[in-house]
Amino acid sequence: MKKIRIAFATSDGIYIDRHFGAAERFDIYEVIYGQARARELVDRRTTAKACEGHQHHDLRMQNVVGLISDCNVVYAEMVGPGAREVLSEQGIAVVETDASIMQILIELSHGKPGQLNIDELGPIRQQHETTTGGALVQFKKLQDRHPCMGGEANKKVGRIHLPVSPTCNIQCKFCTRCFDKSVIRPGVTSLLLKPEETIDVIARAKVLCPELTVVGIAGPGDTLATNQALETFALVKQHYPEMICCLSTNGFRLPDKVDRIAEIGIETITVTVNAVDPEIEAQINDFVIDEKGVRHEGVEGAALLIEHQLDGILRAVEHGIVVKINSVLVPGVNDHHIEEIARVTSELGASLHNIIPLIPQNQMADIPAPDCEMIDRVRAESGKHLTVFRHCQHCRADSCGIPGSGKDLHSQLYDKEVAETFSHG
Repeated sequence: MKKIRIAFATSDGIYIDRHFGAAERFDIYEVIYGQARARELVDRRTTAKACEGHQHHDLRMQNVVGLISDCNVVYAEMVGPGAREVLSEQGIAVVETDASIMQILIELSHGKPGQLNIDELGPIRQQHETTTGGALVQFKKLQDRHPCMGGEANKKVGRIHLPVSPTCNIQCKFCTRCFDKSVIRPGVTSLLLKPEETIDVIARAKVLCPELTVVGIAGPGDTLATNQALETFALVKQHYPEMICCLSTNGFRLPDKVDRIAEIGIETITVTVNAVDPEIEAQINDFVIDEKGVRHEGVEGAALLIEHQLDGILRAVEHGIVVKINSVLVPGVNDHHIEEIARVTSELGASLHNIIPLIPQNQMADIPAPDCEMIDRVRAESGKHLTVFRHCQHCRADSCGIPGSGKDLHSQLYDKEVAETFSHG
């Protein structure tokens, strides 16, 4: 039986009602030709339109084609000659129709090809399924319950970030951490919690946000630089076993703590990898501090950080833990290197790539933030190797709520603020 992965250009998930160049959403299905009921929704992906004012935009077209490059056919209301050429180069067949999605799925699963030439259909490219074994199974399960794992979950389910990690063991040149009640970006929190305080906080959060499914720790320092985060996750699993636990880290201490992470039952790890070339990483990161308190600067420190990150990612995947990669996009520094990060980490088994535009601050205050054209290009390049997460927002270390709602509940959740400094090492 032939497996077909289809991208449907749709606005509502019901009908094929968009021209390819005007589509902002593609629903991805897999169907086994000629096998009744063998059909499955794989993903829903959103993008910027490939065409503006009936004009073909090369970069956006490449970005949209890259978005669906793991499919071997696309169904759209209409596909122009320019888009057909680009799709053909990627081995993606084209069918023009305005039928319902379910009608097409039923026909194919019953062995009725319609306009599709089954014999000439190319194989499914698997670059969006780089993980294997337990991590891949877990990733598919998480997509409907984790707002940071793709699909439409970011508009339906909630998460809370618990600010329990006070210390960082590296110094990124773009990072400025602070206590603040209103600034919306990573590294910012209104307070620090002790692990034992977090259980009551989660209880209050569940009242404010009944859709809460994920407990994450993303700072304000690094989650693995101290033991507070893992102590917190152990308590969460004891009191709220139904919650998905999500840990974000720079990855420097990941290799020596991944066994404990797996033992606790943490389902997913996000590792911030800004380069896999020490010369580039040294332009982004000033230094790292190892477990003995020794400071490593420049290219030496960068090489040590990358070595630990890649080793930790591989070992986490071997444990069946889902790994997402975060990369801060720094114009003129790593904007032509992001694809290499995606390629290397995909080979290690990472599942998802989140490309975060630089916020100009600290030592990188004079570097302009990347424009939309650069972001589109880099996402298209990364998408050749990893599924690209496109719903990221600048979340605080104490954020709470449904990310896609545009409303953060942290100010309602916390009524106290502390004033102290963070530390490195």
